[in-house]
Amino acid sequence: METQADRSSFRSYLYFFAGQQFSLLGSTVVSFVVILWLTDVYKSTWLLGLASVANFAPMVILAPFAGVVVDRWSRKLVIGVVDFLQASSTVVLILLFWLGTASVEYVLLILVFRGCCQAFHMPATEAIVPLMVPRDKLSRMNGLTFLFNGLVTFIGPAVAGILLLFGTADQALWIDPVTFIVALIPLLFIKIPKVRGEHEKSSFKHDFSEGLSFVRNARGLVPTIFLATALNFLLMPISTLLSFFVVVDHQGLGTDFALVSAVMQVGMFAGGLLMILKKGFRRKMLTTMLFILLCFLGYALTAFTPYGWFWFMAACLFFMSFAVAPANILLRTILQTIVPAQMQGRVGSVLMSLSMAASPLGMMLSGIVAAYTGTANLFLASAIAGTIVLLGAWFFTDIKHVENIKENTPTQAK
Repeated sequence: METQADRSSFRSYLYFFAGQQFSLLGSTVVSFVVILWLTDVYKSTWLLGLASVANFAPMVILAPFAGVVVDRWSRKLVIGVVDFLQASSTVVLILLFWLGTASVEYVLLILVFRGCCQAFHMPATEAIVPLMVPRDKLSRMNGLTFLFNGLVTFIGPAVAGILLLFGTADQALWIDPVTFIVALIPLLFIKIPKVRGEHEKSSFKHDFSEGLSFVRNARGLVPTIFLATALNFLLMPISTLLSFFVVVDHQGLGTDFALVSAVMQVGMFAGGLLMILKKGFRRKMLTTMLFILLCFLGYALTAFTPYGWFWFMAACLFFMSFAVAPANILLRTILQTIVPAQMQGRVGSVLMSLSMAASPLGMMLSGIVAAYTGTANLFLASAIAGTIVLLGAWFFTDIKHVENIKENTPTQAK
């Protein structure tokens, strides 16, 4: 039976969305507690980097294959199972802390396992959005998601700190299983539309190839995905080296870095709020490109910050982060609109895998290159390179036509 997102499905999605915010809070607390424990016990920056890779690498490696599973199976089942497995891994971690047998080997294995779960969870949750949210509300819903995810990630460490103030690490971690139960309640009762009928049988290899074929043949989609990957790579220097830029290059204090970081976060929130209040943009891809251009302008201006002018640096970063939010939200909305429902998992996972793979490479190269060029010069060069890539993609590829891809495949109700 054909179905389209309507008021009822949108209401169900809002219940699901609220539950997932609690789940995200639990996951954020787990990450903070693990990082704090590793720092306190082992005092090794190398080990912290290894922990990040342990959690990060499975998502990059498994995401394209996980996308196929998401499109083949019930997305409701996938989300429920991987949420349960992540909560179970936290219970195992709690027992290890409680018994006093926690070691770096066990913690890294659990982080790898949680990364594998996220490889399935992220494309599954992304794929249900266009199935349940009406098209005229997609942009605003994506803005709300961006805003709340940022807010939960922001307050998560504070919640973890309060829990650790009044209890031990194993006690603080119980928030994750509790938030899993909270997230599970709406998931059990809502209906998520199916995109694949019982009679539609095909091999895993066929589905994987079909997804790659769609990405390759859809006009403007390949340059869109690689543009997102390139921009993510070029933004890594400021994400990685901002503290160095403030404290070392400009001889700032911890309070100066806190001010700059807070203003940058406020810019993100303001950009997300704009997308919630704004009904939509008619030419989404053009608008996305303009916001990215503004982002790189703020990036370049940051590089020209006069010595000790932290207010100027904060203003430039506010401008930059304000533009990042709408660009991300609009790009997400475009992909949700143009990709057929039965391929959302596969296409979304390809984008996730490529963009995430660019992050660790960008992080590693940032420190190496900055040692030779200087932080400000690296920021400026990245901004210029980003602008060139952006203009090249617009004028010399089919990226401007990506919004013309139409979705013609009906979905089926659960």
